[in-house]
Amino acid sequence: MNINHLITFITTVEKGTLSAAAEELHLTQPAVSKQLQALEDYFGLRLLERRGREVRLTAAGEICYRHARIIASHLNQTRRELAELTQLVRGRLLLGASTTPGQYILPRLIGAFRREYPRVEVILTIADTQEVVQRLQEGEIDLGVVGAAGGRGKNLSYSRLAGDELVLIVPPGHRLAGATAISPGELKEEPLVWRESGSGTRRVVEERLAAAGFTVDPEQIVMELGSTEAIVSAVEAGLGISLVTSWAVEKSVKLGRLAVVTLQGVDLKRDLYLVRRRQPLSPAAEAFVNFAADHQPRPLVS
Repeated sequence: MNINHLITFITTVEKGTLSAAAEELHLTQPAVSKQLQALEDYFGLRLLERRGREVRLTAAGEICYRHARIIASHLNQTRRELAELTQLVRGRLLLGASTTPGQYILPRLIGAFRREYPRVEVILTIADTQEVVQRLQEGEIDLGVVGAAGGRGKNLSYSRLAGDELVLIVPPGHRLAGATAISPGELKEEPLVWRESGSGTRRVVEERLAAAGFTVDPEQIVMELGSTEAIVSAVEAGLGISLVTSWAVEKSVKLGRLAVVTLQGVDLKRDLYLVRRRQPLSPAAEAFVNFAADHQPRPLVS
């Protein structure tokens, strides 16, 4: 008997339909049916009754389900204890991240992770949020870290990785540089240095400004750049003003190259998310997810 047949049986019982079990297990419905038939052939008894789309346990199925749950529990416990004993978390972990977490958060987190799991090789690719989500969907990376939740695909799961706050930055000699706080309306006609289309940061900024009653005029956007560092440099050079993550500006503010201005009436706090596919992870990816949950980074104070 194949242990996977028991897992398929348990999942089908708990999901209630073959189609739901197939979606959960990332199998086709015929494959689920075939595995269930193989299990019934093994025991020589009918385990499930099909009533329309739903399935229900027979008397024999009740017994099989009860013992299958015990077997699955013991198997999982055995795997956990063996992993703890041998510490064989190894392999390659492919991460994709949007600019903010990729440049400012993950390098430190990966460093700490590698000290605990030295046998895991971590490869990090930085791209915009849409591309990270697409690569995750296509199986090119194991996990993604992005600045906005809700990317396409029902099979994706988002969990909070860290907090962030977007801050308004202006050159030191700018008319707003000495202001303690301004209203969104005072941004009208200011030249804006903006993130590229598809950026999670840009999406959050425009949504939050719109919620506060301010709509960005496309003609205000004098430059679109693909990285936060490039935006910071452009603002330092006097090419415009921008909203960027607080993680990126502490050094420039201390050196007097930038000024931070409070934008009243706009909620600029956000969460950064770890995104994964809804399917079993590799041991290395599972270890990283658990490690990140226990070591959530804190944003810099603006």
